[in-house]
Amino acid sequence: MNSSSIHNSGSPLIRQAGRLIAEGRTDETLRMIQHFTQTHPASGTIWRDAGVLLAAMNRYEEALQHFQRARQFPDCPRQIPLDMARTWLVLGHPECAIQMIEPLAAEGLLEESLVEQIVCGFNQQQNWASSMDAVTRAARRLPTSELVAKLQSQIRQRRAKIAFFCGADGDTFLREILDYARQRYQVRVFDGADTRQMFELMQWSDISWFEWCTNLAQLGSAMPKVCRNVIRLHRYEAYLSIPREIQWQNVDLLITVGNSFVLKALQKWVPDIQQRVAIATIPNGVNLDKVAFTPRRPGKNIAFVASLRMVKNPMLLLQCMARLRQIDPAYRLFIAGDKSDLLMEQYVDYQIDQLGLRDHIIFDGWQNDIRSWLADKHFLAVTSCIESQGMGCLEAMACGIRPVIHNFPGACEIYGQSYLFNTPEEFCRHIVSADYDSLEYREFVERRYPLSRQLAQINEIFAAFEANPFRSSRSTVISEN
Repeated sequence: MNSSSIHNSGSPLIRQAGRLIAEGRTDETLRMIQHFTQTHPASGTIWRDAGVLLAAMNRYEEALQHFQRARQFPDCPRQIPLDMARTWLVLGHPECAIQMIEPLAAEGLLEESLVEQIVCGFNQQQNWASSMDAVTRAARRLPTSELVAKLQSQIRQRRAKIAFFCGADGDTFLREILDYARQRYQVRVFDGADTRQMFELMQWSDISWFEWCTNLAQLGSAMPKVCRNVIRLHRYEAYLSIPREIQWQNVDLLITVGNSFVLKALQKWVPDIQQRVAIATIPNGVNLDKVAFTPRRPGKNIAFVASLRMVKNPMLLLQCMARLRQIDPAYRLFIAGDKSDLLMEQYVDYQIDQLGLRDHIIFDGWQNDIRSWLADKHFLAVTSCIESQGMGCLEAMACGIRPVIHNFPGACEIYGQSYLFNTPEEFCRHIVSADYDSLEYREFVERRYPLSRQLAQINEIFAAFEANPFRSSRSTVISEN
């Protein structure tokens, strides 16, 4: 609060003490502050007024102590977060001031000028990551602010350049990361046709991210090192030979999704992988804002979301349904997925007849809107031989659907024991049990796999590489292949 505000304040303490401050009578002012706080020890307003006066006397540390004391009482003035933010900025602590953005927004008191001051504080430290964090948080609360949008654009131009290389396996698991990165960094996605264009994009970037440990990762790792290189391995790549073709000495970080058995498979190809490259485990996150929760009760509809492939183990699924039909023929299995494997399609079709399941299994094919398709389902069956994590299962749980999961290697790490089965008999016990709690399944995902946690962990990696970039002349030229 400035001197004009002090003189215009209606507070008795500020009005009286303000005159003493103007006259330079510091000791008397401090005695008056002490008197008011001692006679009104449970008044948030008095403690706030005392903090304002102390700040006016440049006693900022004491002012903060009084502001923090004021927050303990029911009559704490709404503007306390603003007082604290301004004081922290004067003391050179934008990392503290930024924590006031949400409280101020909740009170409708967040000001563009304060956001700009916080950003300036971080910029003086050349802490671009925190500057961007400040404007991104402010942008969510001040979506129409031109100043905040301008600050965000200016900071982005100072930040690391990130190139993403995806390849034929698609960007299904990358889209949320791309959206997040584009808000905070300069981003390009490789859409070239040859290694020359690939290398040019790597030269442009400070960080090159290779989604999937496949051919593009192998090509990128074999090129002269010009940036920080990150490879994210999901699952199936660890069971192929490509990892041993990677030039791991040129890779700064390998990201795995979380199943330790996938890493063990990778070690079959590269036994010393943990000595050759840094490895980070970052599970995929579920965007809970896009997954509507619906409380459910036990029912007869079982979902299976996967194409009929060997790794999804439809053989076990059929045995489970055959056993369940003997217990209660009212249960139905609905399959969302392609019949992409002729051998498996032939086997499944044959076994359906042999097991008497023709009236109990419904093929609905590939679903573009899987969440709508799940609306009338009560269970989700997972019979896979291996999963890196099983995003389809986690999204179903977030909807409120109970999962019944084959105990594949690493399943306990991902889901715990409660939802696992080893035999068709155990599968059936899960299905017919009265134990059903939709909220528990949703909260499991909220607690362990929120998208916000995944993005924060990835952002920490980007920020760390941004602060410690790879130094290179970047003058090498790659011939076209």
